[in-house]
Amino acid sequence: MKNILSVVLTTVMFISMLAVGVFAVEPTYSSQQAKNLVSEISGIDAAKFNADLSYRYDVPSEAWNIHYWDQEITVTAMVDASTGELVSYWYYKNNYPGSEDSNVPNYTRDELKDNALNFIKRYAPDKYDQIDKAPDFQYGFYYYKGGQTNYTYHFKRNIEQLSGINDGIDINQGIDISIDATTGKVSNYYINWTDISKVDIDGLLSEDEALEKMDQIMGTFLVQKDIWREYSPPENKLLYAPAKSAGLYPLPMGINARTGEPVNYTGQTFEMGEREEYKVTNVNKMSSLGKMDEKKAKDFVEEYLKSMGNDPEKFTLNISIKENYNDQNINVYNIFANHGDKDSNINFYSVIEVETGKIISLNYGEGLNQPTFSDADNGIGIEKAVEIAKDYLSKVSLPFENMLVVSGKDYNYTVNFIMYQEGVLYPVNTVNVNVDNEGKVVRFNIKYNDIEKIDTTGIITIEEAEVKLSQYQKLQLSFALPRDQYTGDPVGEPIPVYQLSDINGFGIDAKTGEFVGYGESTLPMPGGKVDPYTGVIGDKNEKILKIFIDIGIMPQPVPEVSENVTVGQAALILTKAFIPNYYSTPEPRTEEGAVETTPEGIALKALMKQGVIKEDVKPSDAVTRAQIALWLSRAAGYGKLVDSDICFILPAKDINDLDKEAKNSIAIVTALEVMDVKDGEFKPYDLLTFSDFCAIVYNAMKNM
Repeated sequence: MKNILSVVLTTVMFISMLAVGVFAVEPTYSSQQAKNLVSEISGIDAAKFNADLSYRYDVPSEAWNIHYWDQEITVTAMVDASTGELVSYWYYKNNYPGSEDSNVPNYTRDELKDNALNFIKRYAPDKYDQIDKAPDFQYGFYYYKGGQTNYTYHFKRNIEQLSGINDGIDINQGIDISIDATTGKVSNYYINWTDISKVDIDGLLSEDEALEKMDQIMGTFLVQKDIWREYSPPENKLLYAPAKSAGLYPLPMGINARTGEPVNYTGQTFEMGEREEYKVTNVNKMSSLGKMDEKKAKDFVEEYLKSMGNDPEKFTLNISIKENYNDQNINVYNIFANHGDKDSNINFYSVIEVETGKIISLNYGEGLNQPTFSDADNGIGIEKAVEIAKDYLSKVSLPFENMLVVSGKDYNYTVNFIMYQEGVLYPVNTVNVNVDNEGKVVRFNIKYNDIEKIDTTGIITIEEAEVKLSQYQKLQLSFALPRDQYTGDPVGEPIPVYQLSDINGFGIDAKTGEFVGYGESTLPMPGGKVDPYTGVIGDKNEKILKIFIDIGIMPQPVPEVSENVTVGQAALILTKAFIPNYYSTPEPRTEEGAVETTPEGIALKALMKQGVIKEDVKPSDAVTRAQIALWLSRAAGYGKLVDSDICFILPAKDINDLDKEAKNSIAIVTALEVMDVKDGEFKPYDLLTFSDFCAIVYNAMKNM
């Protein structure tokens, strides 16, 4: 599913589910029928479901929202109240402590395509003949003992009405469907099938005209980001990124494909202000405070609250020390303060290094308790809203002075001030001012993090960056159903909207021009990328190797599967298979100050830190069967048994000369049928091919 479309539909669906309207027509498809349909799909007794009536998110029609939850599963669905059409369906296995539900895949992504198509043929027969049967495989994720492992596919809708129009533009319509890779059953189903039969598609902007308009509204920006490269410590990188990735908000969902006007998620015209550089003079310089104690921490927060016009005596204050902050081997003060009454709520949070008094981060927010919405159709205007926001800033103490101003109006006005120095955006540092339609400031937030200014010499031009980005970010034609912004009621026919495909989480390295990713993203790579399946086809463990590719466990590029596995390759597989959230924290520096940057080296260090590998090995070393047995046992949580004095019945005669831990681990993996013994021999010193190693790890994922 395209990420931006997901946000659009989810937002509109949420609005529609909250709407409490008076429906003019009695539903012809009853709630009981809807419950029965969802019961048939999920296998849950229909009597356990609840149902409420709302609007569909994609067409002006009523729909039943069906939902059920217990400790084991969550099921939600939307069923059209007139036709009985299944509009959306979600089945999620709740992950909770003690759950024994396996999430190890039993299928490859190719094997489950037919399951997806058969589901569509059964529950959306009128749409089956209107989709491209060759789906776009989006992604598959695996987390050790955590949640479902799903394969997600997008089946593009073929729209005859649009054939030949603006060739090359993606039509953002179709069906998104996820299959549980363990059970082979549908876990998520989502239709984006707006009725465009009454939409006049003549006179749309050409691709060039649309891209020019989109560039004016969205644009590409130079931005500093923390890059969390796979297998590497994070680093500050200078990127060229699209507006959304650059942290520019608020943004419209796209432009009216006929007029070029920005539009919001409910199809209304989105009023957008000019971006401008802005400088304020009342800046609170965030200099180091010197060695801290609790009194200095208290004085700091009290002085800051006073500078913002508050009485510190009214605030609840909490100060505590956190050791080894973010695995950086530093101690910090965590400072919290909050105050609330019937009129407003104010919150303060800061992190300060104990030894130096360096202010690592500061967050301050205040908001009015607004009982009602003001009139959305008669606002003060975007220019006045920006003027009000600037005037408000002149009365408060701010942590930085050079800013880029970004503003826009949806149902009210949002003005963002983003740190902007020498043409570089720093979206970790922002001030947000929310102004209602009558001109009252109702929300105000400051986010500040200590940053390291980055060198801008030798960067590529923005034109070169945009050429690179255009390989990934394509123009898409979507359709928005106009809705009342408060009730969610449909108020008109769908309008054609141009969007850019979402690449949130990616950018162009400003110095090398390389396309890099940071954070988690599901962006499919462009055409022409080498299919990783190529290197495993025909191998005796082909299916397992393909599964590892599908769920992201397989290193890229894929190693030669017939060659002996190395310690580094084994570490890459084991970290992803058995250590959840392995990449969520940076790797510590060594005593000499060096940072391990090779994928194999960092994975090995992670396993050593976790206690999975305790032996003195190097990434390039070959791996024996005895070593794999030991590392698997530790990784799967059998460490105490491995190191215990329990007398195991040894499964083979050729392991008697091994140490206690090795013998115990071999007893465990053979008893659980993860590794085998043939003719009374385990062959502990034999080497393993990469293919056979993966097959053993797969057995361990399922059986240990």
